[in-house]
Amino acid sequence: MPMRAMLLRLTENLLIAGFVVMIAMVFGNVVLRYGFNSGIIMSEEVSRMIFVWLTFGGAFLVAKDGQHLGMTTVVNMLGRNGRWWCRLAVEGLSLLCMTLLILGCWQQAVINLDNHAPVTGVPIAVVYFAGLAGGIGIAALNLIALARLLSGRMPDDELVIGAESEELSAFEAQQAEEKRR
Repeated sequence: MPMRAMLLRLTENLLIAGFVVMIAMVFGNVVLRYGFNSGIIMSEEVSRMIFVWLTFGGAFLVAKDGQHLGMTTVVNMLGRNGRWWCRLAVEGLSLLCMTLLILGCWQQAVINLDNHAPVTGVPIAVVYFAGLAGGIGIAALNLIALARLLSGRMPDDELVIGAESEELSAFEAQQAEEKRR
């Protein structure tokens, strides 16, 4: 298995494990509070930290698959040059946003390295490292896409990325069904 595939599989497995731990802690805490008038003291803090990591890790995996919401219907109406310029704008603006995210998370991580969560004692910087990791991952995807786009190695069918909302997909399916009648 190539190194890239192993890293992606590891990321997916870590996110699954984090999700399971978060669910177990929250569910266990609810059962203990209502059933036994007790609780897991660190449950809220740890669950919140895991949730932040899940959010940024999930954003990276969705970006890797090109499945963030997009205006694909509009972009598909454009010619090849229009789609090319839209993809350039999307990757460039996303890279700019990821750069700002990386810089901001790095600054906050440095500031909060000595601040610790009250119950667990975990440095608050751990939360900002999630944004840093997610930002670096998505920025790397943006750089790879920009290199492929600018070198002409990106095929035409990859110029439009993103997923439409479920409501739009349902509406388009309904319109197609009415045309067939």
